[in-house]
Amino acid sequence: MPIRPSNNPEILSMQGLNLFHYSYSNCSMRIRLFLDEKGIPWNDHFIDLRAQQNLTEEYFAIHPQGLVPALVDDGVIVFESADILQYLEEKFPDPSFTPNTAEGREELDNILEFTRSGHFPVIKTWAYGRNNKPTKTPESMRKLEVLQKDNKWIVDFHKETMIEGGIAEEKILAAEKVLKGMFADLDERLSRNEWILGDRMTLADIAWIPQYALFQRNNFPFEPYRHWIDYVARWQKRPAYISAIGNHMPGSMDLPY
Repeated sequence: MPIRPSNNPEILSMQGLNLFHYSYSNCSMRIRLFLDEKGIPWNDHFIDLRAQQNLTEEYFAIHPQGLVPALVDDGVIVFESADILQYLEEKFPDPSFTPNTAEGREELDNILEFTRSGHFPVIKTWAYGRNNKPTKTPESMRKLEVLQKDNKWIVDFHKETMIEGGIAEEKILAAEKVLKGMFADLDERLSRNEWILGDRMTLADIAWIPQYALFQRNNFPFEPYRHWIDYVARWQKRPAYISAIGNHMPGSMDLPY
C-alpha cells in the first residue's frame, strides 16, 4: 500500500483527513463516496486538472505521479484510490464495507486489483478514446514530460491522445471488450443480490459505481445490463451518491433509457 510519511512542514501541518481530488475523476469519486457514505468529515482540496494544478512541484510532493486522488491524514500521505479505500476502511471500520467471508474478501481483492491494473489500459483508454480529445495542450505536455521523467508510461499515454485520430481504435475496442465482460459479470451478480458482493454495500460497490458516471458521459452501451441499470437507479437516490458524484459529474444522474 503506497503510504508514506512526509517531512514537508506544510504537509505535516495538515490536520484531519485532507482529500486532494478532481470533480470528474472516477478515482476521486470513490473516495468522496466512501467518506460521505460513512459520514466522515474531510477537508476539501480541489485540484483543477484543466488548470494543471497537479503539475506543480508542490503537488508532486504529495503525489509522486501528479495524479488524483491523494489523501493526507495528519501528515501521512496515501495515494492510489483502491489503497486509500482500504486504508480508510481499516481506520473507520463502522459500518463495515468489508465482506464477512474469506471468499467475499478474495472477490473484493480481485475487484480492487482491477481498478489498479486496469485503470490506464482499460478504463482511461476507453473513456479518453471515446471522448477523442487531447488530454494535454502542447505546453502542459512539455511540463508533464519534465515532472514525469520517471513515469514514462503516463507521458506515453497522454501523447497518444494528442496524435491525429487519438487513441487507436483497436485499443479502444479491446478495452470495451474487457469492460463489457466486467459489466456482464456485475449484471449477473446483481440479478441475484442487491449489492455486488451480497446483501450489503462493500468496497466493491464504492469502487465500481463511479465507472457509470464516467462511462455514461461517453455513451457506453449500458442497455443490455438491466440489473446494473436498476442498481444505478438505486444509487442515484442515495444522498452520498448525489453529494460525491451527482453534484460533480454531468450526466451521472441520468439513465441510458
